[in-house]
Amino acid sequence: LAQELARDSTPGGPPSRAPPAQRAAMAGIVSPYQVQGRWAHSAGGEIEISVDSTGRQVTILHPTVGKQVLDAARFCSGDGFDYFGFKGKMEGHKIVWNNGVAWTKVH
Repeated sequence: LAQELARDSTPGGPPSRAPPAQRAAMAGIVSPYQVQGRWAHSAGGEIEISVDSTGRQVTILHPTVGKQVLDAARFCSGDGFDYFGFKGKMEGHKIVWNNGVAWTKVH
């Protein structure tokens, strides 16, 4: 009983009642909802990421590459992101890519 009470007192309640993005984060898996919004590209320009109403597609508006509609399951790859074969990891309010580029969240 004490373990159940401790689990129920965690932020967001037990994992089964936590929002999907929170459950994904708790499991160490990235979610497209974590990266929705505007991002500043380290080389200049702004990136806009949106998720469709089903959560299955991600639309990325990129300053040099243009607009891409991606399968969310392919873009969100385990504990990181996959964009044109580049691998990205969340580091605070940034996505740091394996090609040296960083996208910083615009608030």
